[in-house]
Amino acid sequence: MKGLPLLIIVSLLFVTSSCNHKEAKKELMIDDSVKQIIFFSNHKQYEQEVSYYDAIIELKRSFPEEIKNMKIITASESKNYYNNFEVENCPAILLVYQDEVLVEIKGIVPKEQIVKPLANALDSGR
Repeated sequence: MKGLPLLIIVSLLFVTSSCNHKEAKKELMIDDSVKQIIFFSNHKQYEQEVSYYDAIIELKRSFPEEIKNMKIITASESKNYYNNFEVENCPAILLVYQDEVLVEIKGIVPKEQIVKPLANALDSGR
């Protein structure tokens, strides 16, 4: 009988701790000392992203290191980061440097509208 209050307290601790389960928010690791490309992609709608793929291939010729370090955020992960970068849906590509978005391209656009602003921003300061 003396152990009953202790048993009740321990039981309540287990119940309350199991109710407080929250998924840890993923943190996107961005190196602020370099210009970082972030690509929001949905592989299920790849035909809408063809111009982005072509632009990335073209940019890789002049900026191989930047493309190698590009962060790709898939549609399933993207909801965790939409608010951070004010992106509403895929496709989108951003260029970030020192916590500032230098270039932001969203939606279905021609390859030239992706390559030119990214190349200009990546080229400045070289």
